[in-house]
Amino acid sequence: MYAESTDRREEDRRKSRASFVWRERRTGFDRRVPAGGGAVGVKIDDLLRALRDRPQATAILLVVVNVLNLLDFGLTLNYLAHGGGEANPVMRSLFNVGPLSAGIFKFGAVLLVTALVWRYRRFRSGLAAAVAILLLYVLIIVYHIFGITLFM
Repeated sequence: MYAESTDRREEDRRKSRASFVWRERRTGFDRRVPAGGGAVGVKIDDLLRALRDRPQATAILLVVVNVLNLLDFGLTLNYLAHGGGEANPVMRSLFNVGPLSAGIFKFGAVLLVTALVWRYRRFRSGLAAAVAILLLYVLIIVYHIFGITLFM
């Protein structure tokens, strides 16, 4: 059977093995396969790489997101003052409590998201989220402007 000569208190043999594999330090952009999606996918990938390589551009994008958030809040307050209603059910319930609580929640949530995006700006998903949030706020502002021109 087994010999009882091995002592479990000895140093683990696996720790002393020499390894000839260079440790990889890949980020979310370093893929082993090329980006798919045709020409649009390549353009999006180029945009995300540009944001990753230029932290100033990422910072500007995040500042623009926060400015659009302020603009959205101001336009929403204007719309509510003229008898309109909030479409977002979470914000609607917060506006029922008071505009101060709605503003604190809205600014806090967007600041938290932008801080997380800034923290994970080296990863594709973080930068893709930042671009998606920017596009969402642009659409919301266009919606507000359309509503102002059409109904007021």
